[in-house]
Formats: sequence, C-alpha cells, structure tokens
Amino acid sequence: MPQRPIGRAAWLLQWPSGHRKTIYLAALVLAAFTCFSVIYLFQIAEAYRDIAAGAVYAETHLPPTFGDFLALWSYPRIALTHPAIELYDAASLHARQSALGLDPAAELPFPYPPPTILLFWPLGLLPYQWAYAAWIVGTLALFLWALAATCSGMPFCVLGTVVAPATTVTIATGQSGFLAGALLVAGLRLAGRRPVLAGSLIGLLAYKPTLGLLAPVAFAAAGQWRAMAVSCATVVILAVLATLAFGPAIWSAWLSMLPGYVDLMARNTPKLNVMATVTANLQMLGVPLPAAKTVQALVAVAIAILVARCVSRQPGRLATAAILVGTLLATPHAYVYDLPMLTAAVALYVTERVDDGGVFTLAEIITLILVTAFPAVMMLHDVMLPVSTVPLTLFLGLILWSASGTRPCVPAPPHYPQPALPR
Repeated sequence: MPQRPIGRAAWLLQWPSGHRKTIYLAALVLAAFTCFSVIYLFQIAEAYRDIAAGAVYAETHLPPTFGDFLALWSYPRIALTHPAIELYDAASLHARQSALGLDPAAELPFPYPPPTILLFWPLGLLPYQWAYAAWIVGTLALFLWALAATCSGMPFCVLGTVVAPATTVTIATGQSGFLAGALLVAGLRLAGRRPVLAGSLIGLLAYKPTLGLLAPVAFAAAGQWRAMAVSCATVVILAVLATLAFGPAIWSAWLSMLPGYVDLMARNTPKLNVMATVTANLQMLGVPLPAAKTVQALVAVAIAILVARCVSRQPGRLATAAILVGTLLATPHAYVYDLPMLTAAVALYVTERVDDGGVFTLAEIITLILVTAFPAVMMLHDVMLPVSTVPLTLFLGLILWSASGTRPCVPAPPHYPQPALPR
C-alpha cells in the first residue's frame, strides 16, 4: 500500500539527516561559507600584495590584517635577542615590534603569562612568512585531527569546519584559535581513558587561561581528579621552567602590566564588535564597564553550574559541546578568532544528533546555521551589533536540552530513510 505523503508543516519542521532536502540545504550553506572564505582571503591576498612594497612593512611584508600573527611572532623573536622581561614594558615592546615591521600607530601588547614565551619560542626561529605558514598549517591540522577523532571521522563535519567563517577569520588573523580548540577538544575527549595526556593538554591551555575556565569544572563534575591533578602539575611545571629561563622578576612584570592592558581593552571600543562576550555586548548597549563586568561574573557562575550538571548527567559529545560554548559565554575575553571552538561544538552536536536518530527540527536547523554564520557578520566593518551572545545562548540552551533527556524523540516520517552511520 503506498504511503501517504506528509503534510507541508511536517515537511518543513522535520529535517532527517539522510534526506535529499537536508543534503541540499547543507550543500547550500557550505557553498555560502566557501564563497565567504574565498572572497575574504582574496581581499587579504590583495592587501598583502599592495603593501608588500611599502616602507612600513618592508621587512616582514605584513598587511595590517595579519597584525595578530605579527604579535605572536614578535614575542619570541624579541625574546631571542633581548631580555624577555621587555615584553611586559609597553614602550620597549612597541619599539622592538616597530623595528620588525609593526605600524607605529598600532599597539600589540603581550598580556600572556610568562610560560607562553616558551610555547611560542619556535616561531621566533623562523622568518615571518615561514613562521606564519608553519603556525597555520600545524595548528589547523591539530584542530581537525582532534575534531575528526571526536566526531568519529564524519567527513561532512570536518569539511564544514574547514570552510566555516570562524576558520577563515582565524587563518586570516594568524591567531591561536585552532590551538586552543584542539587542546580543549582532545583534552576533554581523552580525560576518561588517558587522564595524564588529557591533563597535560588542558594544562598547556594556560597560555590563554581565559579559554580554560570551565575545564576544572568539567573534570570535577566528571570525577576526573587524576586529569585535573595532571593539568595543575603541567601549569606548575611550565611556571617553573619560565622562572628558570627568564628569572623570577618576570612574574612581577607580568602582573604589573595587566591593569594597563585591561584599561587599554576598555578604551578600545571600536573592537567591541569582534568580541564574542557578554561584557562586550553590554558595553555596545551603553552599559558601564563595572556593571557589565558584574553581569559577566554572574553569567559565568550560572554557566559553570549548568555545564557541571550536564557533564555529571551525560558525559560525551554533548557535554563537550556545552563546555566549548559555555566557555565563550563565561569568559570576559574572547575574540572572533577564538571561535573555532564554537565550530567544533557545532560539529559535535551534529554528530551526536545524527547518531541519535538523525531527525533535526526546524529550530535546530536555524540555530545551527545562525551560530556557525555569525562570525562572518562580526567581521563586517562599521557594524556594531551587540548580539553575538544571542546565538551562543540559543545554542547552549539547545545542547543542554538535548543532553537532559527531556526532549521528545522526533521519529522520521515513514518514507524518510534512516541513516546508518557508525558511532
């Protein structure tokens, strides 16, 4: 007996992963992301060629859009030939960076803790162009490896990660978003089976501690005390090595420069649009900075509680996705180039939902597209939209709802084939 066709409402509200309409929609979204990537990177290449012959960037051939990687490259480069403590002196650092090709009107301070100098040290041994290529290729490969292993090697998720706007932005800026994402995803995945390795990976994230806020919460909620102990030991070892290499005075120099850096960030309101934090959104809405910081702290506490409950109830891909998204909502300091971890959360969520039955609702589809695409909007010049935390909040709510076990199962209509993907 022929099956009755489903109604238009059901056709619109249900999106099975193996159905033709879902595949077409995914292909359309990936094509749009690919176009953004090609156009954006082409503009970067044009800027590179235009400025390569200029006097200011004569030594490094550095277009302004690559300013962030100049920072990462300049820190160890300066430390190779000058006392590392100069990195925390604004005037000395700016003079050294200007000699390396920085626009004298720009500012690229070094707010990282001293062990970061050791982690970035190999970059300073290479010429600028080779260092940039090695950094991007190496960290992107690590990120994709960690994600592919966690997503059971789903090629569609890996392809989507490669062309996602957050990936394009991170490649263009030369920042460390891929490395942070790889350390978090791999560290959280390995915590149960290889706690020593997992703890070591999370400990390395101390180079950017604002992105590791929820890792201790996750370890405690999951009872992974060995991984937590190793991560703490890794941080201590890095601190000892930095002290031996640069002297104990470097710690006081770092702590002394932090208030000035915080003040610089507070005054740098034109860059609020590329910050994906509650604090930045509230500042764009006109909320005074002290009040915005108070709200950010309250949000961080709430996120920590929600993530801890999620991890304790259902450790796995959804819990990892919750940690990744929750980190961006909890931290007061995250830029658009830190969002590869958000792309990873999308890939983890999609993989889990496909393995769990593969039928997405329209609300899920809209949320997933929105949360993956909004980094592209953040990069539009002169667009100050204080909404970057909206898709993050929607996505975190979707993850927590799916992980709670309270969402109803949406079976596929009879004539929709169910996917048969391995876990």
